[in-house]
Amino acid sequence: MPASTYAANAILNHFLRGVIAVSPARLYVSLHTADPGNAGTSEVAAAAWPAYTRLDAAQGGAVETGFTAAAGKACTNAKELLYAPHDGAAPVTVTHFAIWTDPLGGEMVFKVPSPRRRHSIPPMSASSMPPTSISR
Repeated sequence: MPASTYAANAILNHFLRGVIAVSPARLYVSLHTADPGNAGTSEVAAAAWPAYTRLDAAQGGAVETGFTAAAGKACTNAKELLYAPHDGAAPVTVTHFAIWTDPLGGEMVFKVPSPRRRHSIPPMSASSMPPTSISR
């Protein structure tokens, strides 16, 4: 899972300078139509999918229940993430996911390509990510 500049700086400061990285109270998963880069761009637009929102990875539970413990430099989502049905007029193609500190803004922490590479979601379809879909 490639770290964002925000996460990389927090990790470097934590290990090299002893500055404790503060864990976010919640983590949210977003869908992107292209590589979000370090700025978190290309998130699904409300104009294309009006009901779309980022999802709480822990689904209201303790933040640590949203992802598995890291092993082998990787972890995965621990819960199924079910997005609201796509209520736009045209298909939306998802190529990446990202993990954020806030449901609307905040800092992007990590990004990962979709395991299906280019996942097209037609109108009136729901999109879900079973456990282990977000992996790196």
